[in-house]
This record gives sequence, C-alpha cells and structure tokens, in this order.
Amino acid sequence: MESLEKLLAVAETAAREAGGILREGAGDLREVTFSDRHDVKLRADVDSERRIRALLQGETPYPVVGEEEGGDASLTERYEPYWVVDPLDGTFNYLRGSPQCCVSIGLMRGETPVLGVVYDFHAGECFAGIVAGGLRLNGEALVPEWARKRDEAALQTGFPSGMSRGSAELHEFVGRVQAYKKVRMVGSAALALAYVAAGRSDVYYESSIRLWDVAAGLALVQAAGGLVRMRATGGKTLAYDIWAAGRSDLLPD
Repeated sequence: MESLEKLLAVAETAAREAGGILREGAGDLREVTFSDRHDVKLRADVDSERRIRALLQGETPYPVVGEEEGGDASLTERYEPYWVVDPLDGTFNYLRGSPQCCVSIGLMRGETPVLGVVYDFHAGECFAGIVAGGLRLNGEALVPEWARKRDEAALQTGFPSGMSRGSAELHEFVGRVQAYKKVRMVGSAALALAYVAAGRSDVYYESSIRLWDVAAGLALVQAAGGLVRMRATGGKTLAYDIWAAGRSDLLPD
C-alpha cells in the first residue's frame, strides 16, 4: 500500500474540494432527488460523491464504496484497501440550512479502519488521522481529554434511517444511553465521531448505521487513542452497530 501520509493528503484534498462545492453551491444543490419517511437525498449528495470519486481514483488504485453510487460490499470480507465515502453526511441538516454536516472519507482494509478525514465545511474544520498515528485538526496535532466516568461523560448518538423505531427498540435504546451525563444528537454520525476523537464528547453509539457514515470517524477515534466496537447487524448491507469511546471504561460492560 502507498504511504499512509500520502493517502491521507489525497483524502484531505478531495474532502476540501467537495466541501468547497457544497458550501458555495448550496442553493442549487439542495434540489431533492429522493425522500421517504426517514431519509432524504439531494443533488448535492451525488455531485459531491462524483467529484470525490474522480479525485480518489485519479490519484490512487483503490476501489471506492460510496453512499450514492455504491461499490463492492464484499470488500469488507477481504483484507485489501478501499475507500469509503459519504459525500454529504447530515443531508437533512444541509437541506434545512443547519451547519452540522460534513464530507467524510475513510480508508479501510476489510472491516479495519486505516485512516480518515472529516471536513466540516461550514466551520472550516478538517479532522484527519491515521490509526495509531495521531489526530490533526487543520494540520495541527490535537490531543483529546476524555471524561473518566460514565456519569461524567457526553454521549453522541442518533436515529439512522435504518434503525427500527418500535417501542421495544426505543426502550432498549434508552437503556443503553441513560448511564451518561449528557446525550447529544448532531444529525451527522461522521461529525459525532470526530467530536469524540477531538474530546468534545466522550462516547458514540448508533445502531444499524451504514459503513460510509462511520468509516472515517472510526479511524479518527482510533487515531486519537480511543477504541471502537463494530458489529455487523446481519440485516441491511454494510449496516453496523457501533460503539466508540476515548476510554474503555466509558463503554458498556
């Protein structure tokens, strides 16, 4: 595999370019192309992904799995590098003019995160990291401080479109998150994980979240010295139950 630093730079360039397009062209790009009970897609999602794919495939030999144009799901079963792209994480926020959205690009081997970039194009914050190689924010090293106890910790979570919202499932959800001091939902899994990596929150949990939503963020948490638990749901393709935290004692037993 090519130098991880070089690959990280390629991913950051692609994320920044796509983010610039999304930031400057928000009016036209908010055209709705799909909507159902719990999800929405915009022209922005497709335009951003196509630009990212062109840049990644022009600079590297690795295949791409993206939210909008798909990819080979069996790559998770083989230990070879591939890109995982969410071209606009937080699409509904973007549609409504809320700034909690980002571009997310991760590199994985099988189900193992390698590196990630999460670019919050409204805030101008680019989180980047290589697993076990440290976290950077806009090129500067960032060393997080996390809470030491669950009852002092802030947990980031959400309700992804694939999550069941029945009474039993919601009761189970409450049981999993009520031990924490605060529970936050920003509407973007990638940003939520970046906030954990940066020490702005301490724990992340979501059920039935798709790989493209979390690949980059999981790499960031591990780059910063945190840890992740990742379990395929066995339902929808590339859907996982995810826990991530800065410290192991902040996770459920």
